[in-house]
Amino acid sequence: MKRLFLLFTIISLQFLGSFAHSETLRVGISTNYPPVAFKDNGQIMGIEADLAKSVGETSGMHIKLIEMPWDDLENALIENKIDVVMSGVSVTDKRKERVAFTHSYMTIGQMVLIKADNIMSLSSKMSMYSAGKRFGVETKTTGQTFAESEFSGSQVLIFNSVQEGVLALKSDKIDYFIHDAPTIWQYTVLPKTQDKSLFGLYEYMTDEPLAWVVKKGNKALLDKLNKALAEMQSKGVVNKVVNQWIPFKIEVGK
Repeated sequence: MKRLFLLFTIISLQFLGSFAHSETLRVGISTNYPPVAFKDNGQIMGIEADLAKSVGETSGMHIKLIEMPWDDLENALIENKIDVVMSGVSVTDKRKERVAFTHSYMTIGQMVLIKADNIMSLSSKMSMYSAGKRFGVETKTTGQTFAESEFSGSQVLIFNSVQEGVLALKSDKIDYFIHDAPTIWQYTVLPKTQDKSLFGLYEYMTDEPLAWVVKKGNKALLDKLNKALAEMQSKGVVNKVVNQWIPFKIEVGK
């Protein structure tokens, strides 16, 4: 009887241990990028938050969202404070030197924001590429890289946040503000955040796939995330999430 009781106890502990130690995925996210990732009434929301939830449901991992500033995400990943970055990160060759990317789940690009009052004078590419124009970008973004390369003969002003750049645009301190397409949509067409004093030039200036980021060498997690993403894409989950947060279609380059 004692042996049977001991055996039952061991099996029970093993079962409870496996249940208690289900894998937790620590997701680093910056909430300054609506509708990709933002906060509303203290809750983290957006495309990435919903995709993270779906990754958990698909893979069986427990998802823990860890909010932090954009500039801290990569170091937190390298220092093992988080396991993955899900925060609207564009895949670039420079970033590939430091981290590893999953397969892409969405493709966006840089777009340009101007004041609505300047549609006639600033909306053409000829005007944009003419001398003396002032461009604003957010620091450490692909928008900064693009502007400094594409408009090297013009003045490029760097801001710490999108909000600072947009305020500079509205105050006539810059002529153009360059950022990812979701940011331009946020300010010009999304009903809750639309600012009618601003106007978006709906043509992609770049072609940028978005993906999730893991530490270099963590092949096991990379494979697990790619497997979950493939299943989510095959079931239409990714398209459903994106369409929920970006419920309109803009024909660019027309």
